[in-house]
Amino acid sequence: MSRFIAAMDHSGGSTGGVLDRYQAPYTESNKMETVHAMRLRMVGSPDFNDKNIWGAILYQDTVTRGMVNILDEMGIDSFLKIDSGCKENGMLKQFPVKQMLEFATQTDANGASIGAKIYGTKMRSIVKSVDMIGDILKQQFTIAQTVSEYGLVPIIEPEVPIDHPDKEQIEQELNEQLAWFLIGTTNYLGDGKDFKLILKLTPPETPNLYHNLTVNPRVERVVFLSGGYSTEEACNRLGLNDDVSASFSRALSEGLYAHQTTEEFNTQISNNIRMIKEACQ
Repeated sequence: MSRFIAAMDHSGGSTGGVLDRYQAPYTESNKMETVHAMRLRMVGSPDFNDKNIWGAILYQDTVTRGMVNILDEMGIDSFLKIDSGCKENGMLKQFPVKQMLEFATQTDANGASIGAKIYGTKMRSIVKSVDMIGDILKQQFTIAQTVSEYGLVPIIEPEVPIDHPDKEQIEQELNEQLAWFLIGTTNYLGDGKDFKLILKLTPPETPNLYHNLTVNPRVERVVFLSGGYSTEEACNRLGLNDDVSASFSRALSEGLYAHQTTEEFNTQISNNIRMIKEACQ
């Protein structure tokens, strides 16, 4: 069993859905404060620790509220969500890349890090067709190289929707093109240095499809997203694959409700964490 990444990076646009599932009342003016309180409750539960979780993906609002420092004291690394969502075709929307990276690597006048250091970044694209794979990966790897130049480890996330009718075909092509992009930056960017990265992928229809990526020297690790699957189904699919870990969001928070007592809440998240960790191989 291996530790996994807790995905806690819902932005303003998707936070409402998180709070609806959590059954917490909120308004547009206080929803970020409300979801931060939910995340603090999750982080404060006994089994949310560095024996089970090695990293957490955070939204900028959560970072400014001090979550990186809390996780750092727990021995858990932080990743910053840097993108601003996707276009209709699944490509990343334009966003201030360097501004986000400067935020993630803030230093004082002497060049020392301000507070706890952020380990890496995350950006999600949505692969809606085979034809878009090349453009999506070129955009992701191009930005990832810039991320690496700031001393951060990029998470590249080309998500394939779990209900896509051509999911298996897209995954087969995605695997081939990822292997090609990982050969080296000269393939698609011209001159450039190779860099370490993390791949965050949808659990494939064919078990161990991505195993070749797990042994690539440029890949720090491969993690699977839960993508809307239930905790049980996400863990079942994860468990069919060797040498992969998880970066779950909804599957981690499934069954958590604002009205639960501390004991009820901690029991539920403990069960989720146990299932996820047992599925990681």
